[in-house]
Amino acid sequence: MKNVYFVQVDVSATYNQQNAYLPYTAGILVASAWESETVKKEFCFKGFVFLREDVEKVAADMENPAIAAFSCYSWNTEYNKKLASQIKKLYPSCVIVFGGHNVPDTFDMLRDNPFIDILCHGEGENTTKLLLEAIAEGKDLSEVPNISFRRGDEYERTQTVCQRTLDYPSPYLEGWFDDLFEKYPDITFNAILETSRGCPNQCAYCDWGLLKSRVRLFPLERIKAEVQWMSDHKIAFVWGADANFGLFDRDLEIADALAEVKVKTGYPEKMRMNYAKNKFENVFAIVKKFKECDFDRIGATLSFQSMSPEVLENIGRTNKDLEFYRNLLTKYNSENMKTYSELILGLPGETYESFIHGICTLFDIGQHFVFDVYSCILLPNAAMGQPEYVEKFGLRTVKSEIVRPHFQNEAFDIPEYNYIVTETNSMSRDMWVRSTVFYYLAKAFHGNGLLRAFAIYLRYNKDIPYEKFYDGIITYLEDNPGLFASRLCLEIKAYAQELAQGKTLRKMMFEPCGDVVWDCHEYYVLNALSDLERFYGDMLPYLLSFGIDDDIFEDLLNYQKSILRTPLSSESEVTLGYDIHTFLSDVYVNNIHPLEPKKHTLIMRDSDPATDWITFGKRVVWYGRMGWASYKDDVKEKAE
Repeated sequence: MKNVYFVQVDVSATYNQQNAYLPYTAGILVASAWESETVKKEFCFKGFVFLREDVEKVAADMENPAIAAFSCYSWNTEYNKKLASQIKKLYPSCVIVFGGHNVPDTFDMLRDNPFIDILCHGEGENTTKLLLEAIAEGKDLSEVPNISFRRGDEYERTQTVCQRTLDYPSPYLEGWFDDLFEKYPDITFNAILETSRGCPNQCAYCDWGLLKSRVRLFPLERIKAEVQWMSDHKIAFVWGADANFGLFDRDLEIADALAEVKVKTGYPEKMRMNYAKNKFENVFAIVKKFKECDFDRIGATLSFQSMSPEVLENIGRTNKDLEFYRNLLTKYNSENMKTYSELILGLPGETYESFIHGICTLFDIGQHFVFDVYSCILLPNAAMGQPEYVEKFGLRTVKSEIVRPHFQNEAFDIPEYNYIVTETNSMSRDMWVRSTVFYYLAKAFHGNGLLRAFAIYLRYNKDIPYEKFYDGIITYLEDNPGLFASRLCLEIKAYAQELAQGKTLRKMMFEPCGDVVWDCHEYYVLNALSDLERFYGDMLPYLLSFGIDDDIFEDLLNYQKSILRTPLSSESEVTLGYDIHTFLSDVYVNNIHPLEPKKHTLIMRDSDPATDWITFGKRVVWYGRMGWASYKDDVKEKAE
């Protein structure tokens, strides 16, 4: 029998991290292929490679592989190439197969990597089975659909055949991962839950858009059984693979199944879903269920990608009107339910002005806590990644190393890369850099709360737009480079400039938290929290420039300092002449009114204090996403 290995490695799946995702994609390929009697007879499955270990060791440990199949995405493609090359060096007759989202629908990967023998395009379950059968029976590879391969000095692409059903066996329920729990008892495993496949939207930046695939459903009973399996196997974290969870009414039933096992057994511990864009009633009900059992890590997705009508038209996306989202955010915030929003930097048609206006529009409609901005990545199989699209909008990219925050500062021997857009016809590279700085500072100052009280007061009492306030901070800090607060800003600017030039990125490290890499806004916040008096002292000239009345200014400053969570103080007391806390709490639920005078004393407590920086960094900044956890959560008025 011929030995076969399947490789699916995540950039963070190192053994010393003590956690890893089960290789679901590789698992469902194996489970589907080994339904074939021919495959069972001719091939011996030797195991999954899922840990990011030394390629020479991994290859040397293989037992005479006849086929090595690799699942590729941006976070593991370079590792896969190095490992495949080493396998080919040791075992020249081994057939190397590459598939997955990062495999382009061209011959480029074959031309550039002579050690790769076959490319699989699109969904791989049936293709993998048919390919193994063809190899076993000595058939011509031209009979296998959805592949590219060499024929002498030429390249051949076979017929494209789309799969219309999802009648694949479950790798969980079929036992394909069982031996991993025995072999790696010290690893905490995470898992992927896939209840549907496909997306009704065709956004240009997404590689599902080019596929134009209709949404297909896995059987409900299979999904419920997988949920129970994950509970039985004490899975720590589940990532929902669906593009639009909540799109179907049956998703409420799936959510019930997840919540039930969570309450009953405590497992899985946490879940993250990608929620449907236009099924808000279902999503609200699901997020509420998960909140009640402390299950959903980040809450509901309210994604926009851009607030610019021109950009939305360019990328083939539509958003509902802002008043709808304002009402929706009011509903979520009133119920103390988490939401987060996403924008993308570098989309065609975006300008610096439209981009920062988009971020500040989020604040105006009530998204004050957690928002993310992602770099626009050119995926090889997305509409945006096609040459004609790139030329039309003047997209210019750099090859940028992927840096994963919240992991130890261990340099991977084999870096992974994305191709990110840093310049378009409408946005210069310098404006892209300033946009990046603006995002990180807006995240630190508003989302993470360092200056949120001042910004909201100025917005609703002085009619100062958020973008004027936060853009002005960049200019102020750049004009005063000797300040502590400025040094942190200039480090972020240098990071953005390196990113825009495709250079090796500096690692943002905060020494009290140990040897851990942080995202730029987190780095800024951690440093500011470690010396609050110095930070606010640096910012005083800028804040005073807005002409806030002295008594209100003093209250805002004292409130802002006292409300922040730090590992240095779990309780604070502040006497105020204005009802700032009520004013801000009302703004969060879009109840806008002037700041009212009221002499009172607030007792502010942290109900779950972290007493050291390492715990604080992990629990508050990483797990808590800081935006939700940045302020003390037990605030009461002191009785007179």
